[in-house]
Amino acid sequence: MAAYNVQSLFVFFAIISLLGGGVASLCFKRLDTSAKYWTVATVLWGITGMVTVFRNELPQLWSYSIAIGVNSASFILMGLGIVRLYKQGPQWPSLLALSLATVVYTVTMELCRLHAGPKVTLVLSGLAFGLSSIWCAYPAHVHFKLTRNRFSMHMRWVMAGLGLLHLVRMQGALTGWGVETFGQDAWTLGIWSAIFVFGMMRYFTYVAMRIQEQNDARIKAAAALAREEEGRRLGSQLAQLERQQSLGIMSAALAHELNQPLGVILNYAELLQHQQRSGTSEPAMTLSVLDDIIANTSRASEIIRRIRRFIQPRQIQKTEHFDMRTVMEDVLALVAPEAVRSAITVTKSSVPEPMWVRADPVLLSQVLFNVLRNAMEAMADSSVRHIRLDIGQNKQEIQIGVADSGSGLSEEAIQKVGEPFYTTKPSGMGLGLSISKSILSQYGGRLLLTNTGSGTHALMCLPKGSPPAVKQGADRPDRAPGEQEHCARPILLQNFDLNRAIDQVAC
Repeated sequence: MAAYNVQSLFVFFAIISLLGGGVASLCFKRLDTSAKYWTVATVLWGITGMVTVFRNELPQLWSYSIAIGVNSASFILMGLGIVRLYKQGPQWPSLLALSLATVVYTVTMELCRLHAGPKVTLVLSGLAFGLSSIWCAYPAHVHFKLTRNRFSMHMRWVMAGLGLLHLVRMQGALTGWGVETFGQDAWTLGIWSAIFVFGMMRYFTYVAMRIQEQNDARIKAAAALAREEEGRRLGSQLAQLERQQSLGIMSAALAHELNQPLGVILNYAELLQHQQRSGTSEPAMTLSVLDDIIANTSRASEIIRRIRRFIQPRQIQKTEHFDMRTVMEDVLALVAPEAVRSAITVTKSSVPEPMWVRADPVLLSQVLFNVLRNAMEAMADSSVRHIRLDIGQNKQEIQIGVADSGSGLSEEAIQKVGEPFYTTKPSGMGLGLSISKSILSQYGGRLLLTNTGSGTHALMCLPKGSPPAVKQGADRPDRAPGEQEHCARPILLQNFDLNRAIDQVAC
């Protein structure tokens, strides 16, 4: 055997093909369907290529007809592997069709070998290898169009070139050149050398294509993460603006309510001053007046504390375990002045058990604040103004429902409400409910709006959290700070006193 002949090319390429399956397994430790197809295809080519080398020593059925049939099937399997990169679905129809086609082709090849001669079998093998390779160029082209993977473009040309070489090889049926597979003429050596070069390029291009795909996926994931971080930052800023706008709307009512305890403090201070100057002060009366001054000062401080806690900027995704009842009490106290001014009645259901949530309490207070304020504004033209706050929980989540007696929403508004900048109010920004949905979604919750026939019902759902760890010897946090026993009586907001309402909200 000469140092350089077709048999040597077959042996070399068969070894490369067998090693290619191992390389694919190493490069892609978790083989997906596409990589599995290519690994099997390269192993099949390596086995059939090695069998072809020993054609003179092995039965012609195995070393010629079956070898060529399985070899051509490996070409189609590679193309199917590229298809699996962009199209998922059932695999068995394609594999079953390929198996049946391989059997039919192998039988046809064997019959032609026995009865038609080498020129016919040359045409059959050239058509099988050439057309299957050219077909493989199409899924590579589609993958390039979808992903812009430059190695997919290279694969397209490699497959097309390999197919053309196999088709050119069929000229032997007319000219007699290269009819014998292992001929030593220059044409046979040249055409097989070119075919094997393109074959190796096909393997390396596929590996490069998959590596490029993995790199593109990492870049996309990093870009998506960066966009998400930026979106959260902008969302936090919008939420801050929305909170400030909300408090601006209610600032007059809150200022009026703050004047009440401050006015009481001033009156009591003037009374003490008058008694001291006139010498008519009594110790018991002085202590009683001082107690009232301290109580009203504490109540004024509580109002300011709640306002500051609502408006202060917070870090993104700052989470803690807390009882949702505390947030509801704070928010109800914030909306109470506006409810007084609008003559709105609020009914709150009984909540005997703690409602533990893991989230940012200030962000959730903004959500409840926005929903309650929207409910109040929806009843501006209603003769009956009533808000019902229903609170419940199950094993999975906590549910807070806010129902108003307004005019409700249209079907179009139900579909679009919550989208950024969509609003049904002439002076609204369309950000309140959008931000609320975003905040709830951030913590695995959701906001649902429905028409009840007598108004709108907003349902806020949040995953149920676990109680915070309690140090040994400490009291269990079974009740929110300052909370009394809950009851389901309405808060009638007429001749309303905010300080009394703060106490009644918890009851």
